[in-house]
Amino acid sequence: MNQKQKGPFFPFVLDYKPGFFLGWLLYRLFRHVRFDENMTEELKQMNRDGTVVYTIKYRGRLEYLLYHYRFLRSRLPYPKIAFDLNMVLLLPLRQLFRWIRFQTGYFLKNGHFADPFETAFFRDAILSGDTALLPLLSPKRFRRQFIHAEKDPMQLLIETQKTMDRPIFLVPQLILYKKAPEKEHPGILDIFFGFKENPGIIRKIALFFRYHRRAFIDFGQPLNLQEHLASKPADAPVGALAAEIRQEMINRIDQQKRVILGPIMKTHQQFKEIVLQDPKVMQLIEHSGKGNPKAVKQIKKKASAHFEEIAADYNSAYIQFFYLTLSWLWKKIYEGIEVEPNEMAMVRKAAGQGPLIYIPSHKSHVDYLVLNYILYDYNMHIPRVAAGQNLAFWPMGHMFRKSGAFFIRRTFKGARLYATIFARYIKALLKEGYPLEFFIEGGRSRSGKLIIPKIGFLSILLDAFQEGFCDDLVFVPASISYDRILEEKAYLKELSGEEKERENFLQVLKARRFLKRKYGKIYIRFGRPISLKDYIRASGRDLEPGDHRRLASHLIQAINHTTLATPLALTAAALLTGHRHGFLLSQLKNTARELLAFLSNQQVPLAGSLASFDEAVDETLDLLTGWKVVNQLEDMPGEETFYFIEKERELDLEYYKNSIIHWFISHAFVGVSLLSRPEEIKTHEGILRDYRFMRRLFHYEFIFDEAHDDEKAVTSGLDYFQQKRLVFYDRESEGYRVRAEGIEMLRVWAGFARTFLEAYWVAVRATLHDEGARRQKGDTLKRMTNLGLRYHKLGIIQNLESLSQVTFKNVVQLIDQHILKSTDDIVPSFPEDERDLHRLAQRIYDLFHYAY
Repeated sequence: MNQKQKGPFFPFVLDYKPGFFLGWLLYRLFRHVRFDENMTEELKQMNRDGTVVYTIKYRGRLEYLLYHYRFLRSRLPYPKIAFDLNMVLLLPLRQLFRWIRFQTGYFLKNGHFADPFETAFFRDAILSGDTALLPLLSPKRFRRQFIHAEKDPMQLLIETQKTMDRPIFLVPQLILYKKAPEKEHPGILDIFFGFKENPGIIRKIALFFRYHRRAFIDFGQPLNLQEHLASKPADAPVGALAAEIRQEMINRIDQQKRVILGPIMKTHQQFKEIVLQDPKVMQLIEHSGKGNPKAVKQIKKKASAHFEEIAADYNSAYIQFFYLTLSWLWKKIYEGIEVEPNEMAMVRKAAGQGPLIYIPSHKSHVDYLVLNYILYDYNMHIPRVAAGQNLAFWPMGHMFRKSGAFFIRRTFKGARLYATIFARYIKALLKEGYPLEFFIEGGRSRSGKLIIPKIGFLSILLDAFQEGFCDDLVFVPASISYDRILEEKAYLKELSGEEKERENFLQVLKARRFLKRKYGKIYIRFGRPISLKDYIRASGRDLEPGDHRRLASHLIQAINHTTLATPLALTAAALLTGHRHGFLLSQLKNTARELLAFLSNQQVPLAGSLASFDEAVDETLDLLTGWKVVNQLEDMPGEETFYFIEKERELDLEYYKNSIIHWFISHAFVGVSLLSRPEEIKTHEGILRDYRFMRRLFHYEFIFDEAHDDEKAVTSGLDYFQQKRLVFYDRESEGYRVRAEGIEMLRVWAGFARTFLEAYWVAVRATLHDEGARRQKGDTLKRMTNLGLRYHKLGIIQNLESLSQVTFKNVVQLIDQHILKSTDDIVPSFPEDERDLHRLAQRIYDLFHYAY
């Protein structure tokens, strides 16, 4: 809007450059206010395509000033005019005199003062494309409209839109100074100084000056008014349309506020009464008491204790304390946290569909701390987190509970009352709309790869949905990767057979040693949110009991697909699959480059540092040398440095290799089959048989897509190896031969599976030794370890990582449930010839003893 133009003028305009002092003051006041920068391009595009009208819930001159100058400084479409906001006190003298002169002349000519609607002031501004600000709820505006029949600004926009070719975009927005959830009942300050949502002038000024450095402007989902009107009947009453659109804008603002603040908060006691007075809980208590009043009383006390054992007791002061503490801690021990802003914007958008259920990978105790930290930093309400009962120790249990954690036992076996109360508590949280977070793997991965999912907690969520406690569930898969894991040494001890150390306060005190070193970066990636409603709709039928397991598999795959390949993971993979016995830097880079090219071709998420490949590998090798994982021989003049892995440190690298092994494992199975003896020529059918055998064998190791096609996977692997000239198809013998120059690289591919093949062979051999004997599980694992060490010394197996207790446990489960007997109808049983342990051992042995 050109303020020099002739015609009507009203003090609703901020379209002039402020004076030096006012400009300096406004800059100082508003420069710290942040906004959702992911909306930047969308706002600019809307401004190019049409007219932007920001909608706010309540009128406020401070908000108008803030939006105007903050957006102006950031070169965003900024509101030049505001409906129903008289800014006469801020007008420059020249503009003030212009307004007075206009109103005086209009009064003398017409006998009343000018109205911005009658004079088409607002209409012309919208037609000319001026960005505007529209308060949706204004007592003064409503009174003038209701009593004096003045024009409704929303009606004006609708009528103006009908005359325009370009659309009007209504953009809901809000500003928040604090992230504390709103309480259900007002306090004394709310009564005297106005509610936080619409504070009085004193409270608003106090909030701004106290919290303006934390203030955040957020945007709801924009509405294209032109498209919206086109979807309505042509004869729809304008007044009804205006009321509908106004309410829709209010709903979108409230919805976005819930994303940041969470639901209106109920107290701990309110949740307790909701859960314990639930008819199903009461019925179970009465049934368990068998009509005995004393017994019923004792069971009720037990039920109350169960609730206190489980439930969170959220307090925003603890969240702020953790945020400040973790901000300091991350700077001390990490070099940064990498998050994709576009992915965060996607998650924020999904929050409007229903309760968010975050499902992150679980590699460290840091997982839930860093994920909630990032969500809070990106102005999202942090979820209520399902934490293991092992973390309820004092004082951390108290602090976690106050920060939104609720606690869950490892097993519900024999605890029907506890299980019922726990399930009802989860349903109460979902009914209120709280986001939740749980680890579908159950516990932290000690191997680096994802663990087969557990379905207990997921089943509770699905029951809640089916019982109507929520309209939808939106699952958010997330991958959390580390350059170096904090629990590295503890995991190595557990993998070697030592007992897991129970979490306690002493461990917290010992954790001070972590402050003395840096652990690289943390990488967080979010997958596309999965609506349960959409998932059910795509399946074409209602949920059935067997679908719980299928959904769990789908979710764990979604986590795998978001898992990032880091420089350390890539280097560890190259070292362990191709250079265990020593290497030159050029050789390492050649192998790593081949693996990176494969990952890039598969569109695998990559750490940004891998864009500078040589530098990333150099830095990673320097790190490994500093950690004493890799060593080097003294340089000979004119020769390239020779490096080698310290044998006892290979297990350190295994963890990081396994974090990306899922991207390679299908091709690895094909590579194993091509190299395995006794045949040098492998038919397609033979490779497919080997592939299917390894898929069955490693059921508890690797997670495949629900729709995984073995035939397609084998064909893909063979095509890739032929393209890379590692193998060729011999038409005469109708089979595949390995090229001499392809043996080395094919061994790299097979190396991804070799460690597991060796482990399973050792475990089956140990089971054969124990056949007929009754042993405790711990004794069985020790027997496997001892036998594996003997085979390693004899040179029968190569990799010490094969002696992992985690892998041995998986073998024991496989043998018990699917070879010696079959208890799970969902998992295909082994063919009869593979149930003979002698034959099984020989089959595995042939696979990892190559013909080349």
